[in-house]
Amino acid sequence: MEKTHLYKLILGIILIAVGILSVVLLEVLFDNDMLIPIVLINIGLIIFAATVFRHFRRRDLPDRDERTKKLAAYGITYSWLLTLVVIVVLSWVQYFGLAELTANGVLGILLFFMIISSNVFRWYFMRKGDIE
Repeated sequence: MEKTHLYKLILGIILIAVGILSVVLLEVLFDNDMLIPIVLINIGLIIFAATVFRHFRRRDLPDRDERTKKLAAYGITYSWLLTLVVIVVLSWVQYFGLAELTANGVLGILLFFMIISSNVFRWYFMRKGDIE
């Protein structure tokens, strides 16, 4: 393992630990806002996950070539179109009163849906081979 990967893993673990410790201390000692611990834990998880992903990805394939750029663009395009369908479905859910949706809830749903669907489409197109 490269030193930079090791240092990033350690940094991610430290940020997660500090975030968890601050949750405990803020909850026990003070009745304070939990924004700082949430941010620390999220940043630590992102650094840790990105480092692990970069370390364990396949090294025999090129990072970027014309084919992978094309497939990624198609995956994001399909994800965007499917997200428009989800927006319409959520508006109908709100219109008919099937669920009480808040702005934060809708934005969270759309964010996670776009991330997951773009990765699923990209994976599908990579397995399929080519787009035509």
